[in-house]
Amino acid sequence: MTAKCILLVVFWLCSLDAILALGWIFPKEPIYCEENESFRLQCMLDMTVANGSNSSNLMFYRADEVVPRDQVKILNETTIELTVDHAVPSQDYIYVCKLNGTIGIDLRSVYIGHKPQPIKDFRCRAPSWKQMNCTFTPDPNGISTQYELNFKMEPVLANYSCKLQQVPNSPLKQCIITIGYGYRVVTEIYRFILSATNKLGTQVQEFEINNFDVVVPEQPTHCSIVNSTITSHSAVLEWGVHNKYENFKRSLRFEVKLLSMFHNQQWQLMDTANIHHSKNNYQMLLSQLSFADTQYDVRIRTRTNSTVEDDDMWSNYTSCLFKTLSRQPDNPPDVADGIFENANDHLFLYWRELHEWQHNARSGFYYNITKLGPSGQIIEHFNRTRGMIQMRNIENQNFTFIIHSANGEGLSAKSSVIFVPSKQYRPEKPEVDKLLSDSGKFTLSWKRPSSRSSNPITSYTVFWCNTTSNSPNDCHGSINFTTVAANRTSFELSGAGSTLNFAVAANNGILSSGMVWAACTATHKTDIGKLKTLWITEMLATYINLKWKPECGDVAHTGYLIFYCPISSPRTLGCKEPEMSINVTDKSLYYTRLDNLKPYVTYKIEIAMYSETHIGPRSEPLVNTTREAAPSPPRNLVLRKVTNDSITLSWKAPEHINSGKMSYEIRYNNDTLRYHVEDPNSDVVTTVPGLNAFTIYNISVRALTIGYSNASEQLTVRTRVGQPEKVAQLSSTVNGDSNLVISWRKPSDMAGCVEFYELKLGTGKTVIYQNKRRANECQLSADKCKYANINSYVVSVRAANVISNDSKFEDLSCEERWSELQNRWPNLAAQSTECDGGGKDNQASDITKDGFELVFGPWSEPLSSWCTKEDNFSLKSVISMVMLIAICLTLIFYCFKMKHICQVKVIIPDGLNDKSSSGKPDILGSGGRIIFIDQSSNHASSIGSLKKEIYGKEQNQCLLQSSSSSGCGESVGDLSGHDQRSSLEYFSNGGAFEDDSTSFYDQEAERQDLHGFSDEPSDMIDSQMDSAEGGVPDFEANGENRSPDSPIVSEVKPKPSTTALPLTVTSGYVPAPVAVNPTRAPVSSSGYLQLSTLVNGGGMMSSDVFSKSANAKIAATPISGYVTHKQLSAYGQHLN
Repeated sequence: MTAKCILLVVFWLCSLDAILALGWIFPKEPIYCEENESFRLQCMLDMTVANGSNSSNLMFYRADEVVPRDQVKILNETTIELTVDHAVPSQDYIYVCKLNGTIGIDLRSVYIGHKPQPIKDFRCRAPSWKQMNCTFTPDPNGISTQYELNFKMEPVLANYSCKLQQVPNSPLKQCIITIGYGYRVVTEIYRFILSATNKLGTQVQEFEINNFDVVVPEQPTHCSIVNSTITSHSAVLEWGVHNKYENFKRSLRFEVKLLSMFHNQQWQLMDTANIHHSKNNYQMLLSQLSFADTQYDVRIRTRTNSTVEDDDMWSNYTSCLFKTLSRQPDNPPDVADGIFENANDHLFLYWRELHEWQHNARSGFYYNITKLGPSGQIIEHFNRTRGMIQMRNIENQNFTFIIHSANGEGLSAKSSVIFVPSKQYRPEKPEVDKLLSDSGKFTLSWKRPSSRSSNPITSYTVFWCNTTSNSPNDCHGSINFTTVAANRTSFELSGAGSTLNFAVAANNGILSSGMVWAACTATHKTDIGKLKTLWITEMLATYINLKWKPECGDVAHTGYLIFYCPISSPRTLGCKEPEMSINVTDKSLYYTRLDNLKPYVTYKIEIAMYSETHIGPRSEPLVNTTREAAPSPPRNLVLRKVTNDSITLSWKAPEHINSGKMSYEIRYNNDTLRYHVEDPNSDVVTTVPGLNAFTIYNISVRALTIGYSNASEQLTVRTRVGQPEKVAQLSSTVNGDSNLVISWRKPSDMAGCVEFYELKLGTGKTVIYQNKRRANECQLSADKCKYANINSYVVSVRAANVISNDSKFEDLSCEERWSELQNRWPNLAAQSTECDGGGKDNQASDITKDGFELVFGPWSEPLSSWCTKEDNFSLKSVISMVMLIAICLTLIFYCFKMKHICQVKVIIPDGLNDKSSSGKPDILGSGGRIIFIDQSSNHASSIGSLKKEIYGKEQNQCLLQSSSSSGCGESVGDLSGHDQRSSLEYFSNGGAFEDDSTSFYDQEAERQDLHGFSDEPSDMIDSQMDSAEGGVPDFEANGENRSPDSPIVSEVKPKPSTTALPLTVTSGYVPAPVAVNPTRAPVSSSGYLQLSTLVNGGGMMSSDVFSKSANAKIAATPISGYVTHKQLSAYGQHLN
């Protein structure tokens, strides 16, 4: 199958070629032509397939470009001819003949070149005497040339062929002859035959190579220094070569060079004339080494001593290191006349420092200065490492200073001398006039001292040094100097440093005025010196007042340029914003103000003087920081998060902080919150807590430094819905339909819209209904009281807010929120007015779906409502009104009758006078409580008023009670035995006690006969009674814990008792019926009942006795204490 496909493709290509063959180019073979010769090409059109075209439609193209029209001519209807004269070599000589410029007819290649040329750089090398490498550069030719190399050796005449290879990344061709493939190390002469052939001809060359002359030896086998020969200026070097060169027929040449740290990377070639060797070992003395205590790097290489001088004949280097020994310095420092400065009592000495290579030691170098007095005595010695010394408190006399160079090896053999004459012997100082610099040439001018001086000037010494400070006499590095003739007053210097200080001294023999420094510093590229004195006179947050003082008044400047900019750090002094400048055109003006500065920003200030043609160097930078100011407003205040009680904000620091420390004030409505930051430039994210739920807050932020910034853009935010507060106390009213309407107010803090209220309707512990509603009132139908076992209803209400996960819903207003809820649940608005929702809960429970949730507040205080059992509520009202009128009439009727009864005066028998007041109650309180009067107290008026008040209340009760009631005539025992229930409970079954035919006296007599009371009193009370009940009322048990300072009136509430204890009557008085403890109670010999017994037995009547007495008529007037039988009979007859 594959073979068939191939045959098909070949057949299709042949058919396509036949179809596209519209003509031919003659000649049909490529053309090879020598340079500057001519060639021709003809293009013929096949008329049988031309379809109406002819030779006028043909044209030659070279590299898709039309050949010049003058090189083409039409020979006939089918043929055109191209003629090219003086052909030149080219890489793209491919010609195409096209029909109508688009259809190719045929193409032909043309090669332009020359015959092979002789090779000029054929050479051979024998590296390490192991093989021979021969190379040459082929002649560039437009016509491809083939090379063939053969060689033969003498005396053997056999021919060898050497395969040529292209050298990688090089135009060279090479032939490598190895041992076993024609190379013989002992053969001296090799003859090479090189043939070059191309289409135009052949070139044959012969080369003779001497094998021994082209040997490239290996590098020396070792290199070392003989340690015992090392001195501070010399050493002996040893090295060796390979053993195979011991019998080599050529000698070897060597190159030795060395380098130290002071040679400025320039290798120093050593003289090899004094090399000594023994067999393969060589030795050479390295002498006249310039630098002591210095490490040297020695390099050695070798080559065959032949006539071939090419650099590739050298071997690689072998190296070794050694270090010379140290020695004392060879020379002292150079000095000059007048190389001192005497200002007041300070003396500065200078000298030209030695170069480091002159120290002759890598460490421990110093200068030794010896101070001699006027008579040559040694005063003191000084050691310094720099080329200057300062001495204080110098006397005005002649001094001589001797200076040596020194190191660890000792002092220099020679010394330098500086003579400082006393001031009266010094020549007058010259005055520096100008210091100019132009195009790298410095010019210092000075004025001659006055001619009246007795010391004529014999010469001047000019000094200069590099400087990096504002001090005019400070040198960074060594000082330099030169001597100027006495008739000159100027000095020019070229090729020196970029920033220089200059000084001049006037000399008279060995006497000198000392140095006078130029106040200005001169620099290259300017004729203006550096201004050195500038200062700030006033600075605030937005401006700086600046002053300066030019030291050289004669400097040819015309104005000042003040450059200033804010910087990032005083260490780097780099401007962080574009530099600004102020031009002061008046040269006599020495102050200016820098306005529109930024607060709390460090500025760099520089001043440069300028002339009409040049701008001088800038002064040393003056750096200072403007004062603080209020910042710009905080930027990009953004709301991050909102909850029901907090808001999270973020903002960027102000664009201009204007201070080193800063805080923020967050304003939200009428409240503020202070926020402190450590890094004023950092962005802030913080939370404002303690907010009210569902409240709109207007929030802005101010930054604070020494003052407040303007407020940021304001954000208006509403906090999320929260938990509402408790609903206030519920209220109830009865509407026209006799239904109970329960209403309530909204919570004081709704924390939302309070879409719903949840109402809980229950009876005691049982919840009947609990439903949600929107209105803030509902009604409780009277029918609800018809249910069995329901006496009352308890109603509680709590508010409910709706929250949602949907932020869009949370941003709606209350009306919009309710509308949204109604849209989702249309039945929310259809609510019953009944408190129980008509027996059904409403649709509010559905909102807890779909991402909504109810947030409930606390329950309100419960509201209770009592039910009635009458079936006809209207009939009950009528009956109630009739009964009320009847009671009122009865009370009015008995009012007059009871008036006399209440005025009955009680006469106390003589037997009661011996009873202490502490043993009997003073006042009988309501509900059976006994009130004691403290006799020791002096509050008599209070006691009297209290008694009147209590007795008045009893009389009023007598008037209000009906004739069937006997409450006003109860004795102490009856009052104390009553159950502490309200009057409503007594009258709940008809409103009065039932009548009983048995009188009080009959009951009393029956009790005495029944229990068999004796006439003898009992003197003991059962111990159990004493321990359990006690003879004194327990005030703490009744919640009335009294202190000694408590009021004088104390109420004692009687404790409950069971059966009344029978009492013995011997005095002829009948005690008022009392209920006493079943235990025995003591009775005094006089027949009176002890008060303690009355108190302990008060209220302790048994349930059957109480029931009997409650159903009987109470036949007693409001009397108390003990009464006679006669008084009781009279009282009973009065009632009848």
